[in-house]
Amino acid sequence: MAITGTLEDREEVRALHARYCLTIDGGRYDEWIDCFTEDGVFESPRFGKHSGRDGLKHFAALYKESLGGAQVLHVVANPAFELDGAGGAGTTYLLYYHCKDGRVQQSTVGYFTDKLRKTPAGWRFASRRLTILGHH
Repeated sequence: MAITGTLEDREEVRALHARYCLTIDGGRYDEWIDCFTEDGVFESPRFGKHSGRDGLKHFAALYKESLGGAQVLHVVANPAFELDGAGGAGTTYLLYYHCKDGRVQQSTVGYFTDKLRKTPAGWRFASRRLTILGHH
């Protein structure tokens, strides 16, 4: 994969990946939704496909309920993406940790496949699809 896009754009996309994890892990779901374009799509094998602001809000409510009081950590690694003007695509690995009652377990290993779009507010996910390779 070639290195494409300006350094500023590439750093903004890396910050987007971090913001995605920090906001969903911190229960800041409105900020998590802001990681997506207005018509953004999130797709997960466990929770299905959710589109647009209302769909992402619905996913956030389902996700919050599924935690059962646990704290989670999304760890993304090996971001590989190409940018072309105001669009882009790429992948990142995902390690997902579930923490409850003093116990930590790695519950999911997989990767995200992303479509990126530069908006007036900065780079956002136009779509983000999770593929799960294994889980505990």
